Amino acid sequence: MMEWIRKHDMITKGLSLFVAFLLWIYVIDASDPEESKTFSGVGIQILGLDTLHENGLTVLEGADTTVKLILSGKRTKLGTVDRDKLTATVDVSGITIAGEYNLSYMAKAGGVDGVTVRRDPSQITLKIDRIIKKSVPVKLAIQGAPPEGYLMDSDYVLTPDAVDVQGPEQELQNVSYAYASIDVSEMKQTSTVKLSYTLMDEEGNAVDMKNITLPNPSISATITVHKAGDVPLTLDLTPIPGVPESVVSYTIEPSNVQIKGTTEKLATINSINLGSVSLVSLLENNETEITLPLILPNGITSDNAPSAVTVKFDFSHMGDKTLTIPAAQFAAQDGFEYVTPSLDVRVVGMDQMVSALTAEDITVSFDPAGLEDGEHTVAAIITSNAEDVAILGKYEITVTKVTQVTQ
Repeated sequence: MMEWIRKHDMITKGLSLFVAFLLWIYVIDASDPEESKTFSGVGIQILGLDTLHENGLTVLEGADTTVKLILSGKRTKLGTVDRDKLTATVDVSGITIAGEYNLSYMAKAGGVDGVTVRRDPSQITLKIDRIIKKSVPVKLAIQGAPPEGYLMDSDYVLTPDAVDVQGPEQELQNVSYAYASIDVSEMKQTSTVKLSYTLMDEEGNAVDMKNITLPNPSISATITVHKAGDVPLTLDLTPIPGVPESVVSYTIEPSNVQIKGTTEKLATINSINLGSVSLVSLLENNETEITLPLILPNGITSDNAPSAVTVKFDFSHMGDKTLTIPAAQFAAQDGFEYVTPSLDVRVVGMDQMVSALTAEDITVSFDPAGLEDGEHTVAAIITSNAEDVAILGKYEITVTKVTQVTQ
């Protein structure tokens, strides 16, 4: 064997091969030196958040912290490092109390071997706060007004009218209410609209909602819009028998009201009637002004209609005087004598006709049927021979039935 080795000079060849390998290693090493490479702005991935939340806590500040990673290794190795695969992680699953923590984090070069990683800084600061729930009222802002000819009810319905919010205690302390707005300028009918909202502080400034959870991120607003119109108020008069209605006038305050309802319902309403008023009752009670309730038809509403209206009557064109009728002018009745010496009778009607009336134009009588002997107070029957006048009121007279003596 040794002979063969000497014959073929194997030792020399082996040494040459070894020297060549060493030279190759040297060349490779010289052409791929040790270097370092810095990656700035690497975000921190927070691990254990589910456990943190189960403990009733959350990261209030520091979650957006970025760090610098300094990688060292061969040039070829560093050249294979993908920035997107760099990782910096911190575990918060062990935190059980709110507070500020300085935590070390792990950094890796994205699976590239032979590369060392140095962190700058070596720790990050996280502020941990308690998670609480809070219920705040919803405030709705109405933008614009319905188109001409339509009215909106002042009362709207919010569902829900308060919302629950969840988040860090420190941030929720600033939340005062939830604000939503709706534009009604194109609304011509009652509508329910889904709206998003913004959390606001007491001064009306929007609150940063980054760390706040909204279990229900929207609300529903029901806005009632009606077709609208003005209608007059009317009155039925029970006239004075025999006296033209033209001698009495009246005014209603207000004379009309603005009502709203469906288009179909409004089409059936031309006026609103206040009911019936007796002119005789007004005159007997010496009333020239009355108050009547305003009752809107079913399905009709109004924003400005009063609950009652005032009606003023003008009797200035009506004649009104009292005539004293002596018993001598009472209509004679066989077998009866009048005890009442005279009767004051109130007469109303056309002014010129009443002015011309005298006691001789009035007849006073009674119905003797069924009256026994003796004195009786009976209803007086009063008539006038004049047109466009009427006797106002009810009257009584006293009569005596005289017993006829047979000779």
